Amino acid sequence: MKRIKNLLFGGGKPALRSALSSLLFFSSLAFLDLSFRYIYRADNTYGTAWYIPALFTLCWCVILTGAAYVLPRLIRRIFMILATAVSCFFVLCHAVFHSFFGKYMSLSSVMFAGDGAGFFDWSYFDIPKKLILAVLISLCATVLAVLILPKRRFRVWRIIAAVAVIAVGITGINLAKNHFYAEQENGIAWDSTVSLRETYDSFTDTYNCMHMVGLYQYSARDIYISSGLETVVLKRTGADAINEIEELAESRKDNGENEMTGVFKDKNLILIQLEAIDTWMLNEVAMPNLSKIQSESINFTEFYAPKYLYGATFNTEYVVNTGFVAPSNTSRVSVFTENSYPYSMAHLFTNAGYRAESFHRSNGSLYNRADSHTNWGYAKYNSGYDMGFEDFDLDTSLMGAYDMIVPDEGKFMSFIITFSGHGPFNADTKESKLYYEMLKPQLPEDAEDEYVYALCHAYETAAFIGELFGRLDADGNLHDTVVVFYTDHYNHYVSDSNILTKYKGTSDANLMCNIPFFIYSKDTEPMTVEKPVASYDVLPTVANLFGLETRAEYYVGDDAFSDRGGYIMFADGSWYDGETYFNAGAASEATELSKERAEEISHRLNASYNTVKLDYFKIIGDKISEDK
Repeated sequence: MKRIKNLLFGGGKPALRSALSSLLFFSSLAFLDLSFRYIYRADNTYGTAWYIPALFTLCWCVILTGAAYVLPRLIRRIFMILATAVSCFFVLCHAVFHSFFGKYMSLSSVMFAGDGAGFFDWSYFDIPKKLILAVLISLCATVLAVLILPKRRFRVWRIIAAVAVIAVGITGINLAKNHFYAEQENGIAWDSTVSLRETYDSFTDTYNCMHMVGLYQYSARDIYISSGLETVVLKRTGADAINEIEELAESRKDNGENEMTGVFKDKNLILIQLEAIDTWMLNEVAMPNLSKIQSESINFTEFYAPKYLYGATFNTEYVVNTGFVAPSNTSRVSVFTENSYPYSMAHLFTNAGYRAESFHRSNGSLYNRADSHTNWGYAKYNSGYDMGFEDFDLDTSLMGAYDMIVPDEGKFMSFIITFSGHGPFNADTKESKLYYEMLKPQLPEDAEDEYVYALCHAYETAAFIGELFGRLDADGNLHDTVVVFYTDHYNHYVSDSNILTKYKGTSDANLMCNIPFFIYSKDTEPMTVEKPVASYDVLPTVANLFGLETRAEYYVGDDAFSDRGGYIMFADGSWYDGETYFNAGAASEATELSKERAEEISHRLNASYNTVKLDYFKIIGDKISEDK
C-alpha cells in the first residue's frame, strides 16, 4: 500500500503518473456516457448499432484527453475538473428533463424549463439511483486523476503528440458521422436508414439522437444548432432550403373548394384549447356538458397532437395558431415573438374584420405568450390578472371575463386556453376537494384514486363550458358563434403509467396523442369524421370553413375536408393513416408506401423547420419590398 501511495503521490516516475492521470480522466468521461446510455437504453427505439455512439464517445474522450495533456499542470487540473463536472451536470439535467418532459435536455429547452418549473411536482421527479452512483464514480475518478498529476517540464513533443491524438479523434468522429449518410446496403432497411439520416440532420428527436451519437457528440451538435449557429449558416447558404419551401408550396397549390368551404362565413369564433382533457376523460359522468356538445358537433375521432416542442401545451398552441411546426431545438424566443406569420389564425380573422383576443389564466411572461400572441395577430393577450381572476386554478373563473370574450359589437374571434385539466392529480387540489365526493359513487368501485382525481379536474373544465354555453344561448349569441374545441396533449400528468395504458388502450407514445377535436355550430348537423387529422390541420380546416383568404399551400397540414392529408406525421418520422401505424424506430422492411411517406414527411417537416429557422415570410416580404 505504501509503495502504491508513493508511486501515485510521491515524487518518482512522473511520466507514469501523467499517463495514469490521462487514463483515469479518459475513463471517467467514457464511463459516464456509457453508464448514462445503458441506464436509459429503453429509449433507443431505432436500435442504433452500439459501436456508432461508442465511437463518437471514445473519439470525444480522446480529444478532451489530448487537449488536457498539452496544458500546464494547474490549467490541466482545472480543465479536467470542469470537463467532468460539466458533463455530470448535463447528465443530471438530462435525467431531470427526462422525468419531467419525457425528453432529454436541449439548450433550446431553457425557455420551457422555467415555465415548466412553475407546475413542478415531486411526483414527476425521478432520477435513477444507478445514474447518481455513476456520476459520483466519474467525479471521483477525475479527482484522483487531478491529485496524482505530477509537475513536469515543457516538451515540444507533448504538443505534437496532443495534436496527433486530437486529429485522430476528429477523424473518428467524421467516420462515425458517415454512418448516417451511407448508401443503402443489404440488411439495412431503407426507411431506417432515412430515419437515421433525417434524425441526425434535424436533431429534433432527442430520444434517438442521444442514443445515436452519445453524450458528447449530442452536446456539441446541440450547441451548434440551439445557439443559432446553424441558422446563421443556413441563412448564408439557404438557397436550397428556400427552393425546397417554394417547390413544396407550388406542388400544394390549387387545392380547390369543397362542400364545407365557407359554411361558417361571417360567424363569430371561440377557439378553445382544452388543457390535458384526454379521450378517456370526456364522458357523461366527468364532463356531461362537453360530452353533449361533442355529440352535437362535427367530431374528429382520429385527431392527434404530435409533440415537437418541449412544452406540449405551447407546442400545440403554436401549431394550431400558425400552421407550422417549429424544430424542438430552436432556443430563440424571437422565433415565436418576432418571426413573421402573415397567415396565422388571428391574422386571417383580423384581415376579415374580426376583433381577435386571447385569454388564459397565466401571466403573459409564461412561454412569452403576451408577445407571441400579439405577434401572431391577437390584439391582446388577457391574463388572469387582466380578467380579474379571484381563483387562478378554476376554469369557471373565466366566466368573469365573459364580456371580454364575447364583445357586444362587431365580429369577434376569441382564443381561450383552459387550465383545470393540468396535474398533478391528488386529494389536495381544489378540483378534487370540490368534486371527489360527488364523482366517486358514479364510477366503478375499482376506479383508481388518481383516475378519479383527474376526472375531478375535467369536471371543473366542463363546468366552465356549461356556463359559457348557457350564457351564449341566453344572450342570443350561440346562433352566430362557432366553438372549436381541441386538446393540447394527452394527459401525461397521470403519474401511474398503468392507468394511462389502461384507459388509452396503448403504451405507444405516438398513438397516445389521440385526443378530442370537435367543432360546434348550432345550425350544423352533427357529423363524425374518421379521417386522421392532426393539430397542424386545424388552421387550414378552420380557414376553409370560414371562407378566409389564405395561402394554404404553405401550411404543414391540410383542410380536413379536402382530398389531401389523411395521415399523422410524428416527430420521429413515424406515421399513422387510420389503418397502418408505421413505427420509424421499429421498421424492419420497407414498402413502396413507407418509402413514399418517408420522403413526403421529410419534405413537409423540413420545409416547416426551415420556414421557421429562416423566418421565410420576412425574407420574401423584404424581397417584395426591394422589387417594388
